[in-house]
Amino acid sequence: MDFLGREIIQDQSFLPPAEPRHVSPLRGLAWIREGFKLFASQPGRWILVLGLWLILSLIMPTLVTVALEDMRRAIVIAVTPLGIQDIIGGLLELFVLLAPLSTVLLFPVVFAGLMVGCGEVSYGRRLSTRHLFAAFFREPTRFITVGGINAVGQILMSQAITWFVHDQIGELDLSLSGSLSAAQNLNSLMEKLSQFTPLVLPVLLLQMLLMAALWFTPPLLVFHQMTPLSAVRASLLGCAKNIGALLVYSLAVVLMLSFVGAVSMSAGSGILFAVLALGVLVAAMTTVIASLYVSYREIFSPHA
Repeated sequence: MDFLGREIIQDQSFLPPAEPRHVSPLRGLAWIREGFKLFASQPGRWILVLGLWLILSLIMPTLVTVALEDMRRAIVIAVTPLGIQDIIGGLLELFVLLAPLSTVLLFPVVFAGLMVGCGEVSYGRRLSTRHLFAAFFREPTRFITVGGINAVGQILMSQAITWFVHDQIGELDLSLSGSLSAAQNLNSLMEKLSQFTPLVLPVLLLQMLLMAALWFTPPLLVFHQMTPLSAVRASLLGCAKNIGALLVYSLAVVLMLSFVGAVSMSAGSGILFAVLALGVLVAAMTTVIASLYVSYREIFSPHA
C-alpha cells in the first residue's frame, strides 16, 4: 500500500479510537484557531487542493451522467433485436437520473482524504493534491456506504416535507394580491408561512441528528478499521458528549462565514478584489475542514 498519506494513516491504523472524551465548551473556539494554523502553514497548497476538489465536485456529476447516458444508448441498441429496448432503456434511465448523487456518495471518500492531508500537515509534512484520493486505498466501499446513508437521510427528509405540505397543509399559494394593502399582504403571507411551524422543529432535529452521525465518521473510517455503522455510532456518541463544544464551534463558524460573506460582498470589482475574496473564502473553508480534524484528534485519537 504505497500512497501519499500512508505514514499518517499507519500512525493510527488498526488502533481502536479512544472512548470519546468530554472537552470544555470553549475548546470549540480552539478548534477553529488550530484549524486556521494548519491552513496558514501551507496556504498555497491548500488553495491548490481545495481548487481541485471544487472542480471535481462540479464536473464529476456531468461526467458520470454523460458516461451512463452513452452506456444506456449502447445497451438499448444491443437489445433492440430482442424487443425489450423500451424496458431496458427505462430502467437504465433511472441510473442516469441518479448520476448527480455520485458527488454525495463520494463526498466521504474525498473528505476522508482531506483528513489525511490535515494529519500530514499537523506532522509537518507537505500537503499534496494526491491526499484527496488517499481514502480510495482504504476500502472505499465503507465511505460510499456512509455517503449512501447521508443521501437516504436527505431524501427521506425531503419526502417527509413534501408529504407534510401536500397532505397536511395542501397547496400553498404564496402569491401576493395587488389589490390588498402592503400590511394585508404581509399578514396573509405570515399566516401562510406559519403553517410550516409544526414542521420546523422535527426537521431541524433530524438534520442535526444526521450531521452528528456523519460529523466524525470520515476520520474514524480512514484512521481506524471500523465498519460504517460502528463509525456512525461513535460519531453520535462523540457529539453527544461534547454538545457544548460543538454549539460554541457552530456559532463561531456561523460568525466567521458571515464575516467572509460581508468581505466578499464589499470587495468591489476587479481582479485584485476577486482574488482577495477568493483567498478569504478558501481560508475559511480550510479552517472549517482542518478544525474538524483537530476536534477528532482531541475527542477520539489515541495519540491525542
